[in-house]
Amino acid sequence: MTPEQREQLARARFGILAAARASGVVLMLFGLWIWYGDLLDEGGNMLVGALVFFLGFFESLLLPKMLARRWRTPPDA
Repeated sequence: MTPEQREQLARARFGILAAARASGVVLMLFGLWIWYGDLLDEGGNMLVGALVFFLGFFESLLLPKMLARRWRTPPDA
């Protein structure tokens, strides 16, 4: 793999990690809106809101770490 290809791959992976974090935060905010707002039910819907919130939490905090660990360059490379 050439240095240009490595740099292009690193940029693509960085973009994926940034997009995962940003969309996870948006999903968390949407979950809170469902949970406490009147979007689905009067007074909020705790079950659906909490589910959407925790999916966003997973996507923004845990998924990038899992992907980075998988993409990490081995020490011998």
